[in-house]
Amino acid sequence: MRLNEEVMEVVADVMRLLYQRGLVQVKGGNVSVIDRSSGLVYITPTGVPRHQLKADDIAVMTLDGNVIVGTPSSEFRMHLGIYSSIPSAVSVVHAHPPKVIALYELGSKLDLSITTEAKARVNCVSEVPYVKPGTPELAAAVSDALKQCQAAALRGHGIVAYSSRDVYEALDIVEALSDLAEVQLYINLMRR
Repeated sequence: MRLNEEVMEVVADVMRLLYQRGLVQVKGGNVSVIDRSSGLVYITPTGVPRHQLKADDIAVMTLDGNVIVGTPSSEFRMHLGIYSSIPSAVSVVHAHPPKVIALYELGSKLDLSITTEAKARVNCVSEVPYVKPGTPELAAAVSDALKQCQAAALRGHGIVAYSSRDVYEALDIVEALSDLAEVQLYINLMRR
């Protein structure tokens, strides 16, 4: 079976960008891309520092969970669940932006009307209550939430976005929502 090295490089690139932007910890977050023609899912591995990630570190598995290469992220169930329940999805980005987590813990929600970028890139954001990471329960909750919106805020955990176009669009959504959360927190602080 021939693996797509270009896709592997793109997955590694997006993960490095997430780390550089401070949207994940050194071993946190995950990114995947599915090749719908082959049914292969290219996903970040578990345990590899995000700033050092290379194309040959990327794990590859089938949509039914069989691992072809590497050790997939502990959140592989969530990625597979999204691809199974949203046939148009071709990529998933899961990050841990501190400002998004803080905003929701303060009892607020992302207000897409505040920034042009969020308004232009995101139709809506679903909310998922806290569910233990890496579990089938989280995979089901996120998959259900993303059937309604292209992004979901996970209470106490982070954010997940998918794209039907490419992984950079999913990254763009995560970045726009992280920036929006920062703006909202500044607004709330200035109003006090």
